[in-house]
Amino acid sequence: MKPVIPLIIVFVVAIIIGMMGSSNYDAYVAERDQRNLQAAVEDCKSLFSQGQEQEDCITKSLDVFGTEYQQAQWQNRDYTLNP
Repeated sequence: MKPVIPLIIVFVVAIIIGMMGSSNYDAYVAERDQRNLQAAVEDCKSLFSQGQEQEDCITKSLDVFGTEYQQAQWQNRDYTLNP
C-alpha cells in the first residue's frame, strides 16, 4: 500500500505541471497571433493601395490570425483592430 502514495503524488504533480504548461502555451499562441496579424496588416497596407484588394488582404489576415472580436470589428468597419 505504501508504494501507491508516492505514485499518486507524482501523478498529481504531473497533472499540475501539464496544466501550467498548457496555460503558458495558450498565452504564447495568442501573443504570436497578434504579432503576426499586425505584420500581415502592415504588409497589406504596403502591398496594396487603399481599395478592395487591400480590404480583401486584411480580411484574409484577420480570418487567419484575428480573434472573433477583431473580425467583428472589421466587419462593422471599426478599423482600430484592438485585441
